Amino acid sequence: MNKVIFNGNLTRDPDVRVVTVNGKKTSVVNFTVAVSRHFKKASGEKDKDVTFVSCEAWDTGAETIGKYLSKGSPILVEGSLKTESWEQEGQKRSRLKVRVLTFEILNRRPPQNETTKDKEEPDKEPEPEKEKPKEDVPF
Repeated sequence: MNKVIFNGNLTRDPDVRVVTVNGKKTSVVNFTVAVSRHFKKASGEKDKDVTFVSCEAWDTGAETIGKYLSKGSPILVEGSLKTESWEQEGQKRSRLKVRVLTFEILNRRPPQNETTKDKEEPDKEPEPEKEKPKEDVPF
């Protein structure tokens, strides 16, 4: 089985290209996702490790990612690992890349100092108190 699932944020704007494969034009997008892992050290101190994952998506997935995502956008990716190999200056090189099968565009979190109530209700002036009707006092 060759399956990976992770979420993170795009490190730059997606790079969408149109290529010809077997005489048919199709879209491909390349992007990198920064995946954070939060943990506590033996000393109890909180720490974070970031892994940068190269990804590629094809066809309508590529077009959707290119249209709706940009640097910093959160995304959930499900795909498979693939090895790319090439030769550079006489040296054989290779790297792992994720071939995206499905993805989900995630919502951004509101900033730490912003509450949900503040986001739902824009600044409003308080309504003036309504004047209470005067009651007739019998005595």
